[in-house]
Amino acid sequence: MLAPVVNAEDTVEPSGYTPVSGESFFLLADSSFASDEQAMVRLEAPGRDYRRFRMEPYGGADIRVYRIDKPLDFLKRQKNLHRVVSDGQFKGEGLSNTLAYLWDNWYRKSRRVMQRAFSYESRQQVTEEVPELKIGDALVAPTPYDAPAQFALIPGLPVVSQFRYPLWQAKPIQPPAGVNLAGSSSEFVSVAPGNVYVPLGQLKPGLYLVEALIGKYRATTMVFVSNTVAVSKIAGDELLVWAARKHEGRSVPKVNVLWTDGLGVMSSGATDEDGLLRLKHVSPERSFVIGEDEEGGVFVSENFYYDSEIYDTKLYAFTDRPLYRPGDWVSLKIVGREFKNARDSVQPTAADVNVSVLDATGTALQTLALKLDSKAGTQGRFQLPENAVAGGYELRFSYKDQLYSSAFRVAEYIKPHFEIALNLAKQDYRTGESVKGNLVLLYPDGKPVVNAKVSLSLRAQQLSMVDNELQYLGQFPVELTSSEVTTDDKGNATLDLPAADKPSRYTLTVFASDGAAYRVKTTKEILIDRGAANFSLGARQRFSAVGEKVAFSYANVGGSEQSKAVTPGSYAWVRLEDQSTGDGKLTAKDKGFSLTFDRPGTYNLTLKDEHGRVIGATAHAVTGDGIKAVPGTVEIVLDKAEYKTGDEALALITFPEPVSDALLSLERDKVEATALLSKGGDWLKMEKLSETQYRARIPVKDAFAPNMTFSVLYTKGGQYSFQNAGLKVVTPQIDVAVVTDKASYRPGDTVTVDLSTQFAGKAIPAHLTVSVVDEMVYALQPEVAPTIDQFFYHPRRNNVRTSASLSFISYDVALPGSPGAPGKANRSERGVKVLERPRREDVDTAAWQPELVTDASGKARFTFKMPDSLTRWRITARAIADDGQVGQKKQFIASEKPLYLKWSGPTRFRAGDKPQLGLFAFSQSEKPLKAELLIRYAGAEQRLVAELKKGINYVALPAMELSSGDLSVQLQLNGETQDALAVNLNASGSGWQVTQGQRVDVAGGD
Repeated sequence: MLAPVVNAEDTVEPSGYTPVSGESFFLLADSSFASDEQAMVRLEAPGRDYRRFRMEPYGGADIRVYRIDKPLDFLKRQKNLHRVVSDGQFKGEGLSNTLAYLWDNWYRKSRRVMQRAFSYESRQQVTEEVPELKIGDALVAPTPYDAPAQFALIPGLPVVSQFRYPLWQAKPIQPPAGVNLAGSSSEFVSVAPGNVYVPLGQLKPGLYLVEALIGKYRATTMVFVSNTVAVSKIAGDELLVWAARKHEGRSVPKVNVLWTDGLGVMSSGATDEDGLLRLKHVSPERSFVIGEDEEGGVFVSENFYYDSEIYDTKLYAFTDRPLYRPGDWVSLKIVGREFKNARDSVQPTAADVNVSVLDATGTALQTLALKLDSKAGTQGRFQLPENAVAGGYELRFSYKDQLYSSAFRVAEYIKPHFEIALNLAKQDYRTGESVKGNLVLLYPDGKPVVNAKVSLSLRAQQLSMVDNELQYLGQFPVELTSSEVTTDDKGNATLDLPAADKPSRYTLTVFASDGAAYRVKTTKEILIDRGAANFSLGARQRFSAVGEKVAFSYANVGGSEQSKAVTPGSYAWVRLEDQSTGDGKLTAKDKGFSLTFDRPGTYNLTLKDEHGRVIGATAHAVTGDGIKAVPGTVEIVLDKAEYKTGDEALALITFPEPVSDALLSLERDKVEATALLSKGGDWLKMEKLSETQYRARIPVKDAFAPNMTFSVLYTKGGQYSFQNAGLKVVTPQIDVAVVTDKASYRPGDTVTVDLSTQFAGKAIPAHLTVSVVDEMVYALQPEVAPTIDQFFYHPRRNNVRTSASLSFISYDVALPGSPGAPGKANRSERGVKVLERPRREDVDTAAWQPELVTDASGKARFTFKMPDSLTRWRITARAIADDGQVGQKKQFIASEKPLYLKWSGPTRFRAGDKPQLGLFAFSQSEKPLKAELLIRYAGAEQRLVAELKKGINYVALPAMELSSGDLSVQLQLNGETQDALAVNLNASGSGWQVTQGQRVDVAGGD
């Protein structure tokens, strides 16, 4: 009997298997590592959406670590060191999963063939005897598939390690401890699955390439392992590198350094015994420092450079005064210097200067074509339109294809038609006391403003102290109350303000109206429970040693009469480290006090008046053992705020921990000088006070002016910190002397002004620009232009940028391996109100001399006629020499008369009007005077006796027939004419034009 022939099917069913393709992810190294640290890379995969399900079957991430044998050559070939170029060789998944499925398919079919070859009973008997021959679930179990790496190893690079990291089972990166924000609706850093650090183990010093694979996606990054840290300081044309041990902070010599911009190596060299290296080259905006030490450790730091101080032609433009009315003439002066560096400058090249005048809306009003002279500069003059809008105006001018700018302001002075006087019951108020007083409203003729509506608005601003500055106002004003009062028949209104519970600054704004078109406004500031004076408190040095006697002195810097009467009554100090305190009493005769501090630390000292209110404060540091700076910072305390050439600057340096070494440097346009903390240098002397405190003695040289930056940098424990302190050096200036033949003048007098210029005690020829301006203008608008020395020789910004190789980031993103019109100006239409003053001419600039040149002896003179106004005049003289020295000086003169007349009222009338004419008589005499007025008008002469008190006196003129002509008034005292006034009165006919307006409603029609 023949056995039946059984054949298996030749077809294979589809497996339904799809290779894991993966998704894009990020791989980065965000720091460098030492050889004894755990090297890590950060992998960020999408773990919160559908993309995770496309990556999870892969089983994690394949990590490969390669070592690069010639790291500097490899890095030089890279255009972007943050994202290296390393092409992978995609090979796909291979045949392993295909063969596994075929094997399982064929195995199942062969078992089925064997089943059909034997009967059921025989198979059952055999499996009962030998259970291992049971098929079980083998015929129905799915084929297990692996996820092999789909990229080949990088040829030519030795593999240090490779492994598959369990990406989805690993603990995600946690937010830093202690960064929870109270009341915040979101977390500082949200924990996301798939965002993990992958440990690579402790690696030998060198450069490593890390490759991460998930499916068809691949990313690479670099890992720098080095026991050396490079700190770089970049300037405009050089780079300074300091190499130090990462953990200890000691200098590392013989480190090969390359300076590259990504396109090629700009300069290279090796560090000296101090770990320092200077490389010369013009600095690009971005560059890299690549280094390799003797151990093979590799580091990279990225440097960004930009000019924070531009040295070019500086043009100083200013006007004769900062504030003008519409229709006024504006006088302009421009001088300049071409700077080569922070100190050296030459005269600018003569060239055309085109000036454009822009109003507050940005509209160009007019242009001026000027020519700049190398020595004298240039000057111009233009008139504002009668309808000029109020606000800030800009003078924009071009010189050799570069734009420059200056500014002034325009406002219409609206004189109030009555005056508001605010009188407080007392000058000094304490907390808890109601502020009381009264308002007095008077017309110019002295009559009270009856039944005027007065609106009061009170705002309070709590006083605080920042950096021991009493002038600082720490909080926004808060409105306390607003009310309305009405004046009585004498023009008085009672004032009763609420008490303050904390020391505050009250701002009371008063708006008053008598039914006229404009309300009159005045503002009064009231200080509650604060010393009325402001004292400066200080010692000769800002720091001292434990047990050293320190003398503190104080002086009253307040300008008011109230402040001059205040005397300090006590002082107090507090040690900030433990808040321990001390105090002492002062007498009215004391000018200072002495203290001996027995413990090191930082002390705040306050000066108080007899009521215990702070009127002055300062800070003082005491050196000694146990004092540390705040972790992560370096503290530098200089003994003086500014120095003179030849002084010795003392700098107290406090580190947060004991350090083995630090880099000290002087910086401005470049790193001017360097020294190590352990060795010192020829430009400074170091003295160790304790494990964390040092004292540096720096001789101040002439080249330090106008300022120099003293920088201290250290690195330890994988962190670096630095601090800068400014050494301000007084720049010698031209001493301008302004001398007038008298201190005060009568209107119409000729004023003679003698000017002299000296530099370093010797006469020097200089170019002067002098303006004589009414001081009232500066009360309304302070000077806009800076002083000439501040403009040309202001403290220079530091042009040195500091960076380190500790946090260089290398990253990669995984990719698959298979194929209008100018805006409206922000301004407000408002008038600047000026109280009625004794002036007949609206002249704000009495004299303007744009170009005065002193002779070889430094002398010059000019004269001008005093305007017909009684006021205080400010003489401002600005000087610039051919060698670049500058100087500025202010001097004051007064125009005054013991008796002065001013017209009050209109000068144009209609025929038939019967006005009640009057004028103001100003008297500066302490006693009442009996004067006589001689009035001549329309061919008639009248005499009028007037009683004049000190101040403003309104004198009503007798009734007279009105006609066109000149009215002259002479004020006589004991038969002598003290002042005269001439006014032209104009009487128009009855048929003059009257402009009327009427509102008409227009309705729509067919």
